[in-house]
Amino acid sequence: MAKNDVKAKNDVEAKNQAESDRFTRKQLVCSEKYCNHSDLLCALLEDGKQYTLSEADEIMNRFMKGKVKVC
Repeated sequence: MAKNDVKAKNDVEAKNQAESDRFTRKQLVCSEKYCNHSDLLCALLEDGKQYTLSEADEIMNRFMKGKVKVC
């Protein structure tokens, strides 16, 4: 197997592992990745529930693309 094939396989495995890891709201809010969106995550995520990184991203994206209600 070529070095590039091994590297690509390791990258895919690392990504799959990262997507299967679950984090609490506090871990995500305090993470470096979400430091600019900590307030948003704190408001959107439920305490006591665990999320994958893709789930947290999806929740934020749905909120950001939502429509504004006019009173």
